[in-house]
Amino acid sequence: MKEVIYLSFATASISFTLSERKLFEPLPVWMKNRSSFFGRLLSCGYCFGFWVSIALVTVYKPDLFNAWWLLDYFLTTLVISWLSAFQWALMCLLMERAG
Repeated sequence: MKEVIYLSFATASISFTLSERKLFEPLPVWMKNRSSFFGRLLSCGYCFGFWVSIALVTVYKPDLFNAWWLLDYFLTTLVISWLSAFQWALMCLLMERAG
Protein backbone atom coordinates (compact mmCIF):
# COMPACT_ATOMS: atom_id res chain seq x y z
CA MET A 1 0.00 0.00 0.00
CA LYS A 2 2.89 2.37 0.71
CA GLU A 3 4.09 2.01 -2.88
CA VAL A 4 0.64 3.05 -4.17
CA ILE A 5 0.65 6.15 -1.96
CA TYR A 6 4.15 7.05 -3.12
CA LEU A 7 3.13 6.56 -6.75
CA SER A 8 0.10 8.79 -6.20
CA PHE A 9 2.40 11.55 -4.90
CA ALA A 10 4.63 11.14 -7.93
CA THR A 11 1.63 11.16 -10.27
CA ALA A 12 0.20 14.31 -8.71
CA SER A 13 3.57 16.07 -8.81
CA ILE A 14 4.25 15.19 -12.45
CA SER A 15 0.76 16.06 -13.65
CA PHE A 16 0.66 19.31 -11.69
CA THR A 17 4.10 20.38 -12.87
CA LEU A 18 3.43 19.68 -16.54
CA SER A 19 -0.12 21.03 -16.66
CA GLU A 20 -0.10 24.00 -14.28
CA ARG A 21 3.36 25.55 -14.18
CA LYS A 22 4.44 28.43 -16.40
CA LEU A 23 7.70 26.71 -17.28
CA PHE A 24 5.86 24.02 -19.24
CA GLU A 25 3.11 26.27 -20.62
CA PRO A 26 4.46 26.15 -24.21
CA LEU A 27 4.21 22.34 -24.25
CA PRO A 28 0.37 22.09 -24.31
CA VAL A 29 0.20 24.97 -26.80
CA TRP A 30 2.68 23.26 -29.10
CA MET A 31 0.86 19.96 -28.66
CA LYS A 32 -2.54 21.55 -29.43
CA ASN A 33 -1.14 22.70 -32.77
CA ARG A 34 -0.15 19.09 -33.53
CA SER A 35 -3.13 17.24 -32.02
CA SER A 36 -6.10 18.70 -30.19
CA PHE A 37 -6.52 15.49 -28.15
CA PHE A 38 -2.98 15.53 -26.77
CA GLY A 39 -3.08 19.30 -26.31
CA ARG A 40 -6.20 19.01 -24.16
CA LEU A 41 -4.65 16.05 -22.35
CA LEU A 42 -1.62 18.09 -21.30
CA SER A 43 -3.83 21.03 -20.29
CA CYS A 44 -5.86 18.99 -17.82
CA GLY A 45 -3.90 17.86 -14.78
CA TYR A 46 -6.51 15.27 -13.79
CA CYS A 47 -6.59 13.74 -17.29
CA PHE A 48 -2.84 13.77 -17.62
CA GLY A 49 -2.50 12.28 -14.13
CA PHE A 50 -4.48 9.24 -15.20
CA TRP A 51 -2.03 8.55 -18.03
CA VAL A 52 0.94 9.19 -15.76
CA SER A 53 -0.45 6.63 -13.31
CA ILE A 54 -0.76 4.09 -16.14
CA ALA A 55 2.90 4.63 -16.99
CA LEU A 56 4.02 4.36 -13.36
CA VAL A 57 1.99 1.20 -12.74
CA THR A 58 3.48 -0.32 -15.89
CA VAL A 59 7.01 0.45 -14.72
CA TYR A 60 6.73 -0.29 -10.98
CA LYS A 61 4.05 -3.03 -11.08
CA PRO A 62 2.59 -2.56 -7.59
CA ASP A 63 0.50 -5.48 -6.35
CA LEU A 64 -2.44 -3.97 -4.47
CA PHE A 65 -5.38 -6.34 -4.97
CA ASN A 66 -3.67 -9.72 -5.46
CA ALA A 67 -5.99 -10.49 -8.37
CA TRP A 68 -5.39 -11.41 -11.99
CA TRP A 69 -2.46 -9.20 -13.00
CA LEU A 70 -4.32 -7.18 -15.66
CA LEU A 71 -7.27 -6.49 -13.37
CA ASP A 72 -4.88 -5.69 -10.54
CA TYR A 73 -2.97 -3.15 -12.66
CA PHE A 74 -6.21 -1.56 -13.89
CA LEU A 75 -7.67 -1.19 -10.39
CA THR A 76 -4.35 0.01 -8.99
CA THR A 77 -4.17 2.63 -11.74
CA LEU A 78 -7.64 3.85 -10.79
CA VAL A 79 -6.70 4.08 -7.10
CA ILE A 80 -3.47 5.94 -7.83
CA SER A 81 -5.16 8.40 -10.19
CA TRP A 82 -8.00 8.95 -7.70
CA LEU A 83 -5.59 9.67 -4.85
CA SER A 84 -3.44 11.91 -7.04
CA ALA A 85 -6.53 13.88 -8.13
CA PHE A 86 -7.07 14.99 -4.53
CA GLN A 87 -3.42 15.89 -4.17
CA TRP A 88 -3.47 17.76 -7.49
CA ALA A 89 -6.57 19.72 -6.44
CA LEU A 90 -4.94 20.57 -3.11
CA MET A 91 -1.79 21.81 -4.88
CA CYS A 92 -3.90 23.96 -7.22
CA LEU A 93 -5.76 25.43 -4.24
CA LEU A 94 -2.53 26.18 -2.38
CA MET A 95 -0.93 27.76 -5.45
CA GLU A 96 -4.03 29.90 -6.01
CA ARG A 97 -3.95 31.13 -2.41
CA ALA A 98 -0.21 31.76 -2.58
CA GLY A 99 -0.68 33.90 -5.67
